[in-house]
Amino acid sequence: MRLPRERIPYSAIVDRPALKLPGEGRIAVWTIVNVEEWSIERAMPRTVLPPPSSHTAGQPILPDLPNWAWHEYGMRGSGFGVFWMS
Repeated sequence: MRLPRERIPYSAIVDRPALKLPGEGRIAVWTIVNVEEWSIERAMPRTVLPPPSSHTAGQPILPDLPNWAWHEYGMRGSGFGVFWMS
């Protein structure tokens, strides 16, 4: 992948003109959706809860169902809610 070489010239925020929103709006909302894909057979890249582990070997038990459930809720539940709002 080639990185862009063009840059926008620097301007301090105090030197910029005031931002005018359409319809004299006072707030702008920018929604960013992050969709990720993880394999259930591997360790989760991020966890909300400590993953269950084997008491004898100290290794995480796979699949990590508690954290996988958080991932699935985000992708299936709240992810589509954002699309329905737009």
